[in-house]
Amino acid sequence: MPDGGAPKPRYEAVKDYVLSRIASGDWPTHARIPSENELGPMLGVSRITVNRAFAELAREGRLRKVPGVGTFVAEGKPRTGLTSIESIAEEIRGRGMEWSCEVLALGLANLTEEAADALGLPRGGRVPASMILHLGDALPIQLEERFIRPGYAPGYAEQDYAARTTYDYLREVGEVTEMEQAVTAILPPAPIARLLQVEARDPCLVIRRRTFRRGEATTFSRLTQPASRFELSGRYRMQDGPGGHYSF
Repeated sequence: MPDGGAPKPRYEAVKDYVLSRIASGDWPTHARIPSENELGPMLGVSRITVNRAFAELAREGRLRKVPGVGTFVAEGKPRTGLTSIESIAEEIRGRGMEWSCEVLALGLANLTEEAADALGLPRGGRVPASMILHLGDALPIQLEERFIRPGYAPGYAEQDYAARTTYDYLREVGEVTEMEQAVTAILPPAPIARLLQVEARDPCLVIRRRTFRRGEATTFSRLTQPASRFELSGRYRMQDGPGGHYSF
């Protein structure tokens, strides 16, 4: 195995080797790569070392492990755009991972100050709300906290969100004329770090999203995801004329 300079743990060197083969194009997206038993002798390390490297790369969204079939180069981290609303389940599936979720809370809940201000409702009120942990291949990808303006989406708290996402239900019954999003980087509080299975010093991205119906705020969502497992991206058409402003 090539010497990368300063000594480093063997599994880190294996990760570097795998990433270099991906970056060079030798192992393109969806390609099946050598197994743990094959790669170990090639690099002069144990299968356990390769297993740890593969496991970390899978958690980082670089590899996809299919039980009984093999290990493949993944398409990348689930991503969302800043000017669109998309299903987290489809984003996860689109990266070759199996989507699942844990419904942590569903029903009437007290508005947080942030949610009350976002929806323009009195603080201390109770509204339909949910807290759902979305997973890809059993790894936490996003913690979704959502508050709904009363009367906007009847039956919201009676749905089975393990079968379909809140996005799917709201798209079916709600009407959205505007959407607003803002992104912040944070270090996760301990309860959220435990849910997302990250360390307290692992940065996370928080998307604060509001949807509107004819000027009235209808939903407020706080979406928290480990930065290493999620990506924000977008491609936009430039407007004609001086300045070339982005058209949103």
